[in-house]
Amino acid sequence: MERKDDHEILRRGGFAEVEMKRLSQLRKQYTEKEKMQEMANHRRLEFVRWLVSTGRLTDQLA
Repeated sequence: MERKDDHEILRRGGFAEVEMKRLSQLRKQYTEKEKMQEMANHRRLEFVRWLVSTGRLTDQLA
């Protein structure tokens, strides 16, 4: 859905311009937070892959 469509739906729902702007900011913050979390998860997986490939982490019990 387009941003203009979103704003129109909110406007019809009785939202003020300030409220719509705040919702847009919250959406942007949430999206950025999700991206950062995804990047952190990817880095952790890469680290685990490195540990396995270098033999520092195995499925063998000590």
